[in-house]
Amino acid sequence: MKTNSKTIRFSIVEFFFWGTFAAYYPYLTVFLDSKGLDNIQIGMILAINSFISVFGQPFWGMVSDKTQSIKKVFMILLCVAVILISSLSFYEGALLLGIVFGIITFFESALAPLLDSWVIMSIQKEKNTSYGNIRLWGSVGYAVMVYIFGQLIEMNGIGILFICYALFGIITIFLCTRVGENSSIHGNKVKKLKISKLLKNYDYIVFLIFAVGIFIPYKAAYTFLPRLMDAVGGNKAHLGIALSVMALSEVPLFILSNRLIDKIKPIYIILFSAIFFILRQFLFAIASSPIHVILIQALQGLSFALFLTGSVYYIYSLAPEELKSTAQTFGSAVFIGGSGIVGNYGGGWAIEHFGLVNMYNIGIYLSMAVTLFFMISMYFRKNKVRERIYLKD
Repeated sequence: MKTNSKTIRFSIVEFFFWGTFAAYYPYLTVFLDSKGLDNIQIGMILAINSFISVFGQPFWGMVSDKTQSIKKVFMILLCVAVILISSLSFYEGALLLGIVFGIITFFESALAPLLDSWVIMSIQKEKNTSYGNIRLWGSVGYAVMVYIFGQLIEMNGIGILFICYALFGIITIFLCTRVGENSSIHGNKVKKLKISKLLKNYDYIVFLIFAVGIFIPYKAAYTFLPRLMDAVGGNKAHLGIALSVMALSEVPLFILSNRLIDKIKPIYIILFSAIFFILRQFLFAIASSPIHVILIQALQGLSFALFLTGSVYYIYSLAPEELKSTAQTFGSAVFIGGSGIVGNYGGGWAIEHFGLVNMYNIGIYLSMAVTLFFMISMYFRKNKVRERIYLKD
């Protein structure tokens, strides 16, 4: 199978882009902790970030639609992110850090979905390639670099991350200049879209409620993973290994995603992934050593990656033709951003008042409850459809 140059270039961009953010996302809690913030303050800042992303992500998506240039908007936002994130070590105090992180999130939160859109639109007519085959290199880049960064932090302190972020960010920006923008992006008229159609879609709204609920404990567990690693006697190097294993576990799912969707309905893939979201919370609650935490992270593929694979196709099937892209962007902003608001602040609050283990116990019950809610909602929905068919006959 011949690999074309566009696929290779996008794969390299994915590797370095996610390698860049391996120096940011996984170590936010570690950085804020180094600044003397407690669990509630850390949770509050990250919750505000999630709130801002709910609006920032769709905003920059609309800007790229209006300007009809995903590439230009992506590169500008990445330049701003590199400048702001590289200067983080100079700020002190919860209030100032909260403000700076809020500004960063407004510009940074749209980068990943914009890159996804850029890739998908550019390879529509390409043969012998798929989004999954390109995106898996992002997971590889993240896995490799998050491990290396964990080792560097252990040896040199948290400040080394901002040098790494700036270096990788600049490389990514340069690589983007070597990738063309698909001509089909240009020349399309921007139509008025009625989002109210989505808000009136029973299946879509029920799914978003379920997705927010299942992601709240997931977000809390991810944000406070450094706390768990400390509690079981691990260090920053162990944390880096755990995060690396987490990212690598996604790769097989990206490779197999097309085959899974061909054989299994997206709704069943989503429900199957829920089992592993619940299992992870249970295993986190009983973890007693760094190796336990590392092995638990290997379930990332069967939970998070499997859920995203199913949700993309499920949302696509629910949305009307003219709202398919909007449904994906809006849905992602709601269940990832919305869950982050509650999960980040609620997780910090739960740790302070009930302890780390009980945060995971709460997560088990919440995950089970929303999964049951989703299954019951689908059952009643199916019965209503059958009744309508019967009445028509």
